[in-house]
Amino acid sequence: MTKNFTCRIFFLLLLIAFVCPAFAQTNKGTEFYTAYMANIRGVSTSNSCQMSLYITSDVSTSGSITIADGSFSQNFTVTANQVTTVTMPQTAFLGTEGQFLKGIHITSALPIVVYAHIYASAVSGATLLLPVATLAKDYYSINYTQRSNEANCYSSFAIVATEDTTTVEITPAATLTSGHAANAPFTIAMKKGEVYQGLSAIDLTGTRIRSVSSGLNVCKKIAVFGGSSKIYIGNGPNNSADNLFQQCYPTASWGKNYVTAPLSNRPYDTYRIVVSDPATKVTLNGSVLSTATLISNFYYEFNSTVPNVIIADKPVQVAQYAITQTSLNTATSTDLGDPEMIYLNPIEQIINNVTLYSPTAYRILQSYINVIISAAAAPSFMIDGAVPSAGFKTVPGNTAYMYGQFPVASGTHNIKASDGFNAIAYGFGNAESYGYSAGTNLKNLNEFVQIRNTAGDSIATACVGQDLKLQVTIPYKTTQIIWYPQNGDPTYTDNNPTLIGQTIKDNKPLYTYAYPNSLVYKTAGTYGIKLKIFNAIADACGSYEDLDIALTVYDNPVAAFTAKNASCQADSINFTDKSSGATIKTWNWNFGDGSTASVQNPAHSYTKAGDFFATLLVTNSNGCTSVLDSQKIHIYARPVAKFGFSNPDCATKAVTITDQSTSSEGKITQWNWIFGDGSTQLLTNNSPFQHIYKTAGNYNLSLITTTDLGCHSDTLTVPIVIHPLPLPDFTPPKVCISDAFAIFTDKSSISDHSESGFTYAWDFGDAAANASNPNTSALKNPQHKYTSAAEYQVKLTVTSKDGCTADTSFKFTVNGATPKADFTVLNPDDLCSKRAVMIRNTSTLDFGNLTKVVLFYDYTNHPDQFETDDNPTPDKLYSHQYPVFHTPATLSYTVLMRTYSGASCVDEKMQVITLKADPLVTITLPTQVCAEVVPFQLQAQEANNYPGTGIFTGKGVSSSGLFNPASAGIGTQTVTYIFTAQNACADTISRQITVNPTPKVAAGKDIYLLEGASATLSPTVSGKNLTYKWTPSLGLSADNILNPVATPHVNTTYKLTVTSADSCVNADEITITVLKAPVIPNTFTPNNDGINDIWNIKYLDSYPNVIVEVFNRYGERIYYSLGYSTPWDGRYKGAELPVGTYYYIINPGSGRDKIAGPVTIIR
Repeated sequence: MTKNFTCRIFFLLLLIAFVCPAFAQTNKGTEFYTAYMANIRGVSTSNSCQMSLYITSDVSTSGSITIADGSFSQNFTVTANQVTTVTMPQTAFLGTEGQFLKGIHITSALPIVVYAHIYASAVSGATLLLPVATLAKDYYSINYTQRSNEANCYSSFAIVATEDTTTVEITPAATLTSGHAANAPFTIAMKKGEVYQGLSAIDLTGTRIRSVSSGLNVCKKIAVFGGSSKIYIGNGPNNSADNLFQQCYPTASWGKNYVTAPLSNRPYDTYRIVVSDPATKVTLNGSVLSTATLISNFYYEFNSTVPNVIIADKPVQVAQYAITQTSLNTATSTDLGDPEMIYLNPIEQIINNVTLYSPTAYRILQSYINVIISAAAAPSFMIDGAVPSAGFKTVPGNTAYMYGQFPVASGTHNIKASDGFNAIAYGFGNAESYGYSAGTNLKNLNEFVQIRNTAGDSIATACVGQDLKLQVTIPYKTTQIIWYPQNGDPTYTDNNPTLIGQTIKDNKPLYTYAYPNSLVYKTAGTYGIKLKIFNAIADACGSYEDLDIALTVYDNPVAAFTAKNASCQADSINFTDKSSGATIKTWNWNFGDGSTASVQNPAHSYTKAGDFFATLLVTNSNGCTSVLDSQKIHIYARPVAKFGFSNPDCATKAVTITDQSTSSEGKITQWNWIFGDGSTQLLTNNSPFQHIYKTAGNYNLSLITTTDLGCHSDTLTVPIVIHPLPLPDFTPPKVCISDAFAIFTDKSSISDHSESGFTYAWDFGDAAANASNPNTSALKNPQHKYTSAAEYQVKLTVTSKDGCTADTSFKFTVNGATPKADFTVLNPDDLCSKRAVMIRNTSTLDFGNLTKVVLFYDYTNHPDQFETDDNPTPDKLYSHQYPVFHTPATLSYTVLMRTYSGASCVDEKMQVITLKADPLVTITLPTQVCAEVVPFQLQAQEANNYPGTGIFTGKGVSSSGLFNPASAGIGTQTVTYIFTAQNACADTISRQITVNPTPKVAAGKDIYLLEGASATLSPTVSGKNLTYKWTPSLGLSADNILNPVATPHVNTTYKLTVTSADSCVNADEITITVLKAPVIPNTFTPNNDGINDIWNIKYLDSYPNVIVEVFNRYGERIYYSLGYSTPWDGRYKGAELPVGTYYYIINPGSGRDKIAGPVTIIR
């Protein structure tokens, strides 16, 4: 094992089994013993081993740790659900075999859980400690075959005495280093806290260790540990090992039924089935194991990779071993771990609630929890309050059980289920491991003490003041039991114990006896109840046997709560828990009205008025229940809302509402009215009042009343139907004094369409009416004779079937007898056919108003076509559009106007009007044009050759019709032509023309190119969907692409023509000058004879940036020229140079290298 351990990090722990069968003894207690056992590292090297105790609890408590020789004492405190670490002095280390006053004693005020951890670099082991109350007198040491990768490593056991005058008989399974022979019993006398450590180079599995009586001294409880100072487990190379350190379970706590689950991600696990009787029949996965395979008459050993079902007819113990990493000599990334020994719990010793810790210490890469549980309880199993996603699998050999291998993160975890289970916690890293039982019960299955409550239920804890019954079950009859209740009552010797029950278990009788007295504990604490029982058949412990049980008694909680002592009926009252004591788990509320609740802070509403007594009973986490706390609560009666309202109820009419509410407790001070139409009103008195509903419909009128005690009534809601109002309306007659009657036409309506149920009341407003010509009528459409031309006020009142009434009044005029028809045609001499003819009504009447005008616009040809105006007014204009015509030059129409002042009073006028023809023009223009097109003339024409004048308008067009695309601009433009004929009639026509953009092109700067070289042409263009054409094409790689490669042999000007998708064209040119190699003469004769007078260098003038320099024999520069447009004439500063040889340097540039050489002047 390769580990770097520190004292503070081996938290295999935090295992707290808090819930278990009531008479069980668990790993939780107030007194423990352990020993600082052998470890290969010792305490005298630089890598000395250390020992630490890890202490935890579900309650905050304190305690002390002492070493039996008085060399060490230390107090400690524990915070609930936290861990306290205490390091042991190395003076307590037991490095050899022998007897030492070095027992480590741990005590606490309240129950705790303790782990012991002995570790050093590369070797480490830890165990769950068992409290003294669970210890017994008969043990077997369970170890493993002793092999290691270091010398002087031993299989080991240790015994710690819990009382003075303890005698222990040891039967070693192998010869001890002290010389005690294998299978040869020997005894030792021990003091309280004294340790005996046994060592052997051979596996000590099977060593029997038991407390025996000696003289007058009875058997005493002892603690026994088994392990190894360093061990290798497996079949591969012995290259890694670890120490083992486990506290042994008493033989009496062994069981007959085990289910195992493989350790996750390991090649295999090793198991030992330990028997106390070689004749025990053991079945493994349905097959009976042959006793021929029983090793040392004590254990069976096998390897396995699957779950196993182990059944025995007598109690056995099963140990599961993690093998050394690479023990199969196949090192892989998944084969991680190191030796570990875990004592498994039988099905008979289950737990159902455990808190444990999965550490990351010692490079643990993955932690796991294995669980064995009944199939019925598996669905209820939770890790940290959630159902694990990995799920359970059925155990192949026993389908009533399931197993789970759950990977968990590092840290604290709680596991629980509705029924008991067995679990182990473990983890692996590279050559690292840890493993332990995740809590255990250690009940003696054949003899045990039980505490029962008055209901007869077996309980593990009790409460202050609780009546208890004490019982004991033993496998023999007795004639004397001495009871030590430890509650302040004296010791009671019962010489005639009462047998209250007898059962048969495993073919053996079990007898149950009861303590005859009442058992009550008045203060909280942990009490060690003891019994001394006479056994007529003496054994190694003598004729008396001691049994005990640790009983933890908890304080009762104190129930308390607060709530309003008075409230209103049906109002919600908040009840606030103020209880004190240990953590409250349940609340039992009784509100005094037959209602209850079980939440901590409930809210409750009382449905009846009166006085009620609310009570609270609480139970804490220890199962202790308080006395009742109660409080009187008075509930006020609520007021009763009631009201009435008037009838009928019509829209827009006031509804009178009258309150009728009452209150038996308190005075009503507020009336909250909710009208159902979106409006409310809060009143402080109950006087009748009115409300108007604006629209008809079904409404819910509601009232809530409130008393001066703050109590509200139930909401009283009464439906109210608001009926629609009729809408009176009629058509005033149009009459003159000559008409026989004025006839009135009803147009009244109502929203529910119940007009057939209307009743009518007409008032004609005629002061001259009489009995034969009455002024009123109840008809729907009445008539009345007016005798004078005058203005009258007529009133109509309509009542609906629901009694809703409305009225309306109109003024109307009884007109004079005969109107005078007349009209005027506007602009009678300027009537073009396209223009509407406007006619002004100039008719008159001696009294009143015209009631109708009828116009015929072509009476001669169409006397059946006319226009009627039922609401004529003086000077009213009428417009009429005649059909447009272009020929003949004029057309005439007869206009007739008839005017009415009543049904029989009418006059008319007729007049002929003349309309002129309108010209008809057209224009000719293209629909599209390119912007580069030169201005062009638009053409317009009048269809009938009428004389007149025309004008063009629009962007880019002159008045004469010259269209300039460039001025018009890119886009669609509107061109309009207006032609006015000599008859003043005009025609207008508009057309659209689209100006398309000219593509842009720049062929680029001219290029100078050495003869034979090439250049890629790089013009700049813009436009859409362009096509290209280069001319000439000679010397180009292509003439229809944008960037051809040019290789001309002579100077060439290329033209690039670009054409857009609209056929718009633009072009630009680029010139490529081909620079030929200069031809340099080596002589010239500047003698002014007209022949070779200058130094003429062929092709040099084509190089734009050429530099020519000439030097004399002394290196003096006598000629310099940038460019060579003017050749050298053989002079220097205006004077002729003498005959001779000169030297030149020519730098042509444009990519050509410099040229140097001599030139000679000859005269």
